[in-house]
Amino acid sequence: MLRSTAKGVPPQVTKAALLFAGSLGAQLISAVLWSQQSDAPMVWFTGGVLLAALLCQEETFWPACVGGWVIGLLASSVAFPRTLANLAAVTLPLVALILAAAWLLRRVCPGRRIDDFGRLAAFFAIGGFALPFFSALVIAGLEQTLTPGEAGPLHSWMHLALAGALGYVLLVPALISLADPKSIIRKEGTPGWLVTLAAIGAFALLWLAWRYFGHAPLLRPLLLLLPLTMVIFAALRTQIPGTSVAILLFGVVAMQISLEGRGPFLGTDMATTTLSVQLWTLGMSLAGLFLAALVEQRRMTQRALLDSSGQIRELAGRLIVAQEQERARIARDLHDDINQRLALASIQLSAIRRKVGKDSQDDISHLQHELIALSDDVRHLSHDLHPSMLSHTGLTAALAELCHAQRQRNGPRVDLRVSPHVGELSQDVALCLYRVTQEALSNAVRHAHARCISVAVDMNVTHVELDVMDDGKGFELSGDEHGEMAKGLGLLSMDERVRSLDGELHLMSTLGKGTQLCIRIPLRHPEASVPG
Repeated sequence: MLRSTAKGVPPQVTKAALLFAGSLGAQLISAVLWSQQSDAPMVWFTGGVLLAALLCQEETFWPACVGGWVIGLLASSVAFPRTLANLAAVTLPLVALILAAAWLLRRVCPGRRIDDFGRLAAFFAIGGFALPFFSALVIAGLEQTLTPGEAGPLHSWMHLALAGALGYVLLVPALISLADPKSIIRKEGTPGWLVTLAAIGAFALLWLAWRYFGHAPLLRPLLLLLPLTMVIFAALRTQIPGTSVAILLFGVVAMQISLEGRGPFLGTDMATTTLSVQLWTLGMSLAGLFLAALVEQRRMTQRALLDSSGQIRELAGRLIVAQEQERARIARDLHDDINQRLALASIQLSAIRRKVGKDSQDDISHLQHELIALSDDVRHLSHDLHPSMLSHTGLTAALAELCHAQRQRNGPRVDLRVSPHVGELSQDVALCLYRVTQEALSNAVRHAHARCISVAVDMNVTHVELDVMDDGKGFELSGDEHGEMAKGLGLLSMDERVRSLDGELHLMSTLGKGTQLCIRIPLRHPEASVPG
């Protein structure tokens, strides 16, 4: 049983209908671009529609795609009754050649993508050369067999080969890129109206230059290269689809001006002029699409790096949250369990001291003092792991207690200045400021051997800043923006905390002249509050 779509229509029917519409529309557009004076096609898009569909679809849908395409191709002959016999005769071998090319491309270029040099080169060899070349030979041979001695519209295999090559080269990579959900243009969207207006203005200037100066021999090489700048622009902004559209429009402009007897492509006759336009358009297509593929590869690599960076930052943020939760659990265990048991042991030692002789009382007293000191260390450790004062009394009191503890333990002078509005900060921002200050003070004492440290927290309506300066021994920065951040886990942790709040961290240090650490967190972040 066929799997149905949401409206109950089998997918084969939907795909056949799409290929019918695409084939009919492409055939009519190709007929519009037909050079009536040389009686030769300039570009043939219809084959490109089928090849692109076959490369994008599973092979189980190929019969439906081929059926819809053939019906659309034959239906287009209603507007051109004399071509019905020719179309019917060449349809079968043409379908066979396109199927063979699609099968070969699926094996050579797996993944239904044509966005790198290797796959694009393989596509040009198979779809841009071999397929149109053999198709033109078959069509021209059948035409000669069906209408011997008559110079019909299919009399020149070279025109046919170039028209087919242009159709495949310009249409197939563009359609595959648009159908690929991972393509850059699908993710970033089409350019804005300013870019569109600029492109229209560039095409107008090109039309004027080709029309009125194309006959000048000295200017002809420059005029032929003039569209290259616009192709580069299209490749940078819209990758493969935009590049294909731009080059097609260049070819249409060149053909239209040539039909008026002007421009840089004029030859001895109109057939030669058409070949010149086709060859120039095909050469520009090859160069432009390779450039577009290079741009798309670069953009996809950049996006992949950004996605990976975002995932790493998200993981780092989750690890920081998990770390804070684990610290809180350990701090509670230390305070509620270990510290209480130490206090109980001290009480029991007091009871034992009263029962023993005086010779042993001094030893027990000494042991009791050691337990009390150990209890104090456990209490300080619990506070360092999870500053409960931060949530109970606010950031200012927590920072004051932190600076006081550093002075008591290690002896450096610590000056603290805090903005009066910091109490309105969110818990996440306050915790970030506290942890960064805690790590900065620890580094200044343990590594820099600082004797004087200043901590300042300033806040306004747009951001909050923390500045920690010391007079320690300093160090030589590694030359990058963040100095030694990559060398220390503590500094790396600080940076990740700040980045998780869209903030910035700057580290400045000079050997023998101290260190300055500055962070800046915007209050536009949804986790921060703006003081009223």
